[in-house]
Parts: sequence; C-alpha cells; structure tokens
Amino acid sequence: MFASSPFPELLIHARHWLGGFALALVMMSVGAALERRWPAELLQSRAGMRFNVIYAGLYMGLAEIMRPLMAVASVAIINALGGGWVVLASRGWGALASIVVVLLTVDLLEYAFHRLQHAWPVLWKLHSLHHSATDFNVTVTFRHHWFEVFLKGCLLYPVVGVLFKVEPWIVGVTAVIFMFGNYFAHMNLRVDLGRFTTWVNNPQYHRLHHSNRTEHFDHNFTQLLPLWDDLFGTLWVPAKHEWPATGLDDGAQPRSLLGALSWPLRSHAGLGAVLNGRRVEILDKEAK
Repeated sequence: MFASSPFPELLIHARHWLGGFALALVMMSVGAALERRWPAELLQSRAGMRFNVIYAGLYMGLAEIMRPLMAVASVAIINALGGGWVVLASRGWGALASIVVVLLTVDLLEYAFHRLQHAWPVLWKLHSLHHSATDFNVTVTFRHHWFEVFLKGCLLYPVVGVLFKVEPWIVGVTAVIFMFGNYFAHMNLRVDLGRFTTWVNNPQYHRLHHSNRTEHFDHNFTQLLPLWDDLFGTLWVPAKHEWPATGLDDGAQPRSLLGALSWPLRSHAGLGAVLNGRRVEILDKEAK
C-alpha cells in the first residue's frame, strides 16, 4: 500500500505561513507609517529594515516547519503532568477573568524566560541576535533566532496547558493582545505615555532594554506589563528625553541571512555579552 501524499499537509503549512507573514507585513507597514510620522530616531537604514523583513519570513517559515514537533512535545508534557489543573470559566464575567489570568501567567513566564536569556550564556548566544539591531524599529519584532521559538514551544507555553483547562478562544484573545503589544513595543516611535509609562510596555520603555549603554543593561525585561520588572527589581523608569542608541556593546551584527540563521556559531559568540549586569570579558580572563 502506498503512503498517502504529503502534499495536502504541506499546503496547509504553506497557507499558515503565508497568512502569518501577510499579517506581519501589514503590521510592519502600519508601524512604519507611524514611525515616519513620529520617529524617535531619524535616518535609519532601509537596507537594515529590508533585511529584517526578509529574515522575518524565514523565521516564520522555520517556526511553521517546527510546529508539528512542538505540538507533539507540548501534548507529551501536558499529558505527563496531568494537564488542566485549574478549570477556567469561558462565559460572562468569568471569561474576562480567565483572559486576565492567562495573560498574567504567560506574561510572567515570558519575563522569567527573558531573564534567563540574559543570564545563561547558551541562551544569550541565541537571544543576542535580537539585540544586535542598531536600528530599533517595528521590523525588529521578529529578529529572533529561529531556535528560540522551538524552546518556547516545547518548554514555556506547555506550562499554561498544564496549569489551566481553558477554551481555545481565550488563549487566542491573549495571543492577539501580546501580538499587538510586541509590535508596539518595538516601534521607532516617539510617544510619551506620561504616568502610564510603567503601566504597559512601550517603545521608550523597551528601547532602554535594547540600549547599548551599560547603565541600562539587565533592565525592563517585561513582555507586556512592567509590574514584573517592578516586583523583581529590574525596573528602569525612562526619563522624559531618554532615547538611547541600541545594539550590542561590541557592535556585532549578522552580515547575511545565513549569518543570522547560524548566529550562535559565530567565532566570537558571547564576547562582550551582558550577563548579570556586567560585561563578560572572556579573553581577559583567559589571559590571566
């Protein structure tokens, strides 16, 4: 008996990728229009933006390829640990409370994982690709190493399935909130939220996290709500005119798409990285 054709399944994945990338292009286009109207930084590299957009397509394609493996890993973890410890309501005001619970849980997990990315050298080698962008703008949103989405899909997000039994639409609502928040936080947009600056992640708040100035290292890790930075001592409240330059302290950047895909393998990976609030000087230590 011949095996069934894989073409229908490949077509489904292609449609998922195309739809996701089309949405990303729309969001980036809207963000770029806002950035042109109220830019925080002028004269950013258009070549750099094109690079980020093309890389976003590759990143999302690789994420789609890994989706089946992440699904298998998630189901295995949830089944092994007995998923759905807490049943969340899906109707009326209870549904709103469920959205808040899921949102806070995911945001806390994102915060914890983000801190690990800056604290563990192996994770920093992956995450430093995101921080290598010297032009901070909406196209940086997907400038993450492709293996990070695999780690989150297999280790981070299944925790929500273990903790809660919840209707898919509630998870979908929180995903949309995080999506808009992620694009907004990475915009090259000069917006002053005043007293609300530390209420929600925003372009100035998150720009400080990407700053190449040592005083800003290891601050403002939050994905959506700065309350986690406040609770765990990593909050940096930006001054009114504080819009620092961004990028790695050693200025390293990928020179090609292949260089971005293989970023952790570069010869000087980790040199000059910021871990635990200080510069890691590997060569100096070896010299001693």
